[in-house]
Amino acid sequence: MKKPAAFLDRDGVINYDFGYVYKYEDFKLRPGVVKGLKLLNKNNYRIFIVSNQSGIARGFFKKKDVELLHKSFKKSLRKHKIKIHDIKFSPFHSKGKIKRYAKNSRTRKPDNLMIKQLLRKWPTNVQNSFMIGDRESDKMCAKKSGLYFEFAKKNLFYQIKNIIIDN
Repeated sequence: MKKPAAFLDRDGVINYDFGYVYKYEDFKLRPGVVKGLKLLNKNNYRIFIVSNQSGIARGFFKKKDVELLHKSFKKSLRKHKIKIHDIKFSPFHSKGKIKRYAKNSRTRKPDNLMIKQLLRKWPTNVQNSFMIGDRESDKMCAKKSGLYFEFAKKNLFYQIKNIIIDN
């Protein structure tokens, strides 16, 4: 069954972007995140996180570090009965130091391969779906994917509430 989805960037939307956040103890949620994600679950939206993580290619941290952070984040959300349906991240960057990740990849936003992969895996009503990001590359990715887009506002709950009402 096709469901609407929220495609959310991570750093700058879900958590404060302190630059290359990869440890859970440095992962500080922005205002309204828990309440906003709960509202999405309540309204039968799938929640997808799509994030560029060039710090892996640059050698600042390992892919395992990001996976562990995401696992801890999802576990903390389960305490609030919130389900994140899927998380995709791109470890690539053309100027990376780690050879296997030092390349251009269509998974990296502004390209939209991460979203295409999610749409193949999860039956999604794209017309009723949306994306929230904090960079122009997020906006370009959303446009390529046919998704309504907004830049992150101060409080994610109120932003999501307004998007859902307008849908």
